[in-house]
Amino acid sequence: MGTAARIYYALRLLAPACTLTLDWAYAVFWIASDAVLATVVRWLWNGGVAQRVSALAVNSASVCANVLLALSLWLQGAGFNFQFFYHATPATLLWSYETLAPVFYAGWAYALLVSLWPLALRRGAAAAKRPLLWFASAALALNAPALSLVWHASSHIARQMGVLFVPKTADAAIHPAAPHFARNLVLVFAEGLEATYGLPEVFGEDATPRLTRLSRQGMRFADMRQVSHTGWTVGAMFAAHCGFPMAPAGQINAIVGALVSNPAAGATCLGDILQAHGYRTVYLGGASLALGNKEGFLAQHGFDERYGLRRLRPKVTDPAQTSALGVHDDVLFAFALDKLTELQTAAPFALVLLTLDTHGPFGFPSASCGPNTGEGLLFAVRCADRLLSEFIGEVRRRHPDALVALLSDHLGNFNDLGRPAPPAAARRLRFTVWGEGVAPSTVRRPGTHFDVTPTLLDLLGLARWTELGLGASLLRFNSPWFAHARAGALRVVHVLPEIQALPGDTVAFETPGPVVAVDGVRMLATHRGLRLEEAVFAIAFDADGTAARHRSFAGGEGRAVLREVEQWAGGRRLVGVSTHRGFNRRLPVGPVGEADAGAYFLGRMGTVDFVAGRLDASGVVGARMGTP
Repeated sequence: MGTAARIYYALRLLAPACTLTLDWAYAVFWIASDAVLATVVRWLWNGGVAQRVSALAVNSASVCANVLLALSLWLQGAGFNFQFFYHATPATLLWSYETLAPVFYAGWAYALLVSLWPLALRRGAAAAKRPLLWFASAALALNAPALSLVWHASSHIARQMGVLFVPKTADAAIHPAAPHFARNLVLVFAEGLEATYGLPEVFGEDATPRLTRLSRQGMRFADMRQVSHTGWTVGAMFAAHCGFPMAPAGQINAIVGALVSNPAAGATCLGDILQAHGYRTVYLGGASLALGNKEGFLAQHGFDERYGLRRLRPKVTDPAQTSALGVHDDVLFAFALDKLTELQTAAPFALVLLTLDTHGPFGFPSASCGPNTGEGLLFAVRCADRLLSEFIGEVRRRHPDALVALLSDHLGNFNDLGRPAPPAAARRLRFTVWGEGVAPSTVRRPGTHFDVTPTLLDLLGLARWTELGLGASLLRFNSPWFAHARAGALRVVHVLPEIQALPGDTVAFETPGPVVAVDGVRMLATHRGLRLEEAVFAIAFDADGTAARHRSFAGGEGRAVLREVEQWAGGRRLVGVSTHRGFNRRLPVGPVGEADAGAYFLGRMGTVDFVAGRLDASGVVGARMGTP
C-alpha cells in the first residue's frame, strides 16, 4: 500500500473516528464498514473509465454521508432522523456559514479533499469484475450512513406512516372576549431540561435542586409525556403553541414547510390568540431564528417582535458570552429582564424565551457558571438550574402579577452522561407554572405538548380556549391524547398505511375520538388535524380492498355534504365516521339528536351494501364489510 493510499484511509476514517467519544461501539463499526468501502473505491479505481467514474461517485457520496452522519451524532446524539432532514435547509446552511465559519469551511474543505483524493491513487492490477461487484454491493449495504438512513426509513417512517399528523389546520376565527382578568405571560422553553434530571435514582442526586425547590411553590404538572413528532425543538414548540404536531417523517410537505414563509398558515396558535386579545407578544432566543424556520412560524402566528442571534449579537461585548450555537443563556436572561421592564408599559404582554445552553451532546454552559468541571452536559444542566431559577425568581419578584411557566421543549440527550438513560416510558417533561392565584400543587393527569397552550390560556382567564387542536386544559379535562385505549398505538391520519378491508372483514368504530380500526390499525378521525367536529371522515377502498385515499368534509348543508362524499367516493367502498348532524340525518341510523351526533358508515353509498349506525355510547362498535 502506497503513501497516497494510507493517507486516503486516514482521511476517510477521520469523520467516524470523531464520534468515538459519543458511542465507541457504533464508531468502531462505522470505521470498519468505511474501511471496507474505501477498499472498494480503490478497487474500482483500478478498472476502466466507467469504473473510475463510479469510484469517484461512490467516494464523494459516501464522504458527504459520513460528514452529515457525524454532524447528526454530534448535534443530537442520534443518526439520521426526521429532525435532521427537517433542518437540512438553505437557512441552516446560511446559519452554519455565519455562525460556525471555521467549522463550516473546514467541513467543506475536508469533504472536497477526500472526494478528490482517488485522483492521487496509483492504479494497480484490475480485479475480477464479478467478485468485485458482490463485494461492492455488500460494502454499500453495510456502510454505517446507509444503514442509518435505512433504519430511519424502515423503523420510523414505515412504523409511523399511519400517524396522520397534518401540518396545517382549518381556519379558526378568533372572536376576542374579555378575559376574567388580564394577566401577563412569561413562558420559558428550556432546551432538553427534562424532569428526569431531578431524579436521584438516575444521577445519584437531584441535578436540578433549585428548580425542584422552586417547583414546590407553583403548580407542577408531574406526568407530561413526549409523544410522536414532538422530540426536537421546533417540533416541540409547534406542538406546544398550536396543539397538534408537525407532519411525520418522510413527508415532503414537512420539508417544504421549513422553506416557505408561512408554515401552518391556517393554524390557530398561542400567539394568534393572545395577539387577538390585545397582548403585545415578544419572542427571545439565543440561536438563529433561521434554524427550523422559527422566523417564519413566529411571524405568521402572532409574534411581531422576534429576537434571535442576529439581533442579540450586537449587544454582546465579550466573545465568551456566545457559543457555537448562539448567545449564552445568562446574556439572554439579562436581555429578557430589560425587555420586561420595557413591557411593563404594555398591558397585557406575553414574552416567550428559548434557552440553548443545555443543547447536546456536551452542552454549552454560560461562562458565568465558572470553569467546566469536566462533567460535560451534566455541568451545563447544573448551570441552567442556577440561571433559570434565578431568572424565574427575579421575574416573579419584579412582576408578581405575571403568569410564569417553565417547559422543557423536549426530552434531553443522555449520550454524554456516561450512564444508561432510564426507560423512555419513565422519562417526563418538566412543566411548572407560577403566579398569583396559582396554588402550589401537583397535577398528575398525563399530558402532552398539545395540552400546554390550552392549560396556559385557562390560567390566563381565556376559558374559550380550554380546548385546542389535540389538546385540552389539564386543569379541567383529561388530555384527549390519553382518552383512548392503547393511546400509544393511536394514529392520526395524513398518509394512509397499507391497510385492506375485504368483504366479510370486521371494521371497528370507537366513540371517543372517534377512532376507526381497520386491518389492525387504529386511526383517529380528524378534520385537517383537529377533532372531528361537524365533519365527516372517510376512507375509500379500491376493488381489491386496498385503501386508496382518505378525506374529511366539513361545512355546508347535510344533503350537499352527502352528495360531495358520494361524488368523491366514485363508486368505491367507504369506511368512515361523522359528527356532521345534517349528514347523519341522511344516513339510515334513525333520529339524530343533539346528544347523539356520532355515526359510522361503510360500504358503497346508494347500494344495499351500505351500512350505517350510531355512535351514541362509549365503547366499540363492530360492523362487517359487505360483499363486492
